[in-house]
Amino acid sequence: MFFAHGYLSMGNTPITENTSLEMHVELCAERYGRLEEKFKVVENRLDQLHDDFHDFKNENQRNLGEIKSLLSSAKDEKFKIMVTSTATIIVGLLAMLGYVVTHLPK
Repeated sequence: MFFAHGYLSMGNTPITENTSLEMHVELCAERYGRLEEKFKVVENRLDQLHDDFHDFKNENQRNLGEIKSLLSSAKDEKFKIMVTSTATIIVGLLAMLGYVVTHLPK
């Protein structure tokens, strides 16, 4: 008797999964065993992804809270910087406009 790739040979007549219920049951058990192993691997990977995502979410919430507190404390300072920058740009544009007006060909 010889078994290879779903065939069991007894002499000259091969016994296949199609002709032998025992062979079919044995091969199905082997297939289901492999499927269960693969599902366990996928399940473990999904669990790891879930844990990583949960950690990432918690870290982002902490970081956003910290950013909010920094923004609220620096709001007045940033407003002063924005006003100063805007005023500088406006003065620069007015100076350029004055130069262009005074140097127009008459």
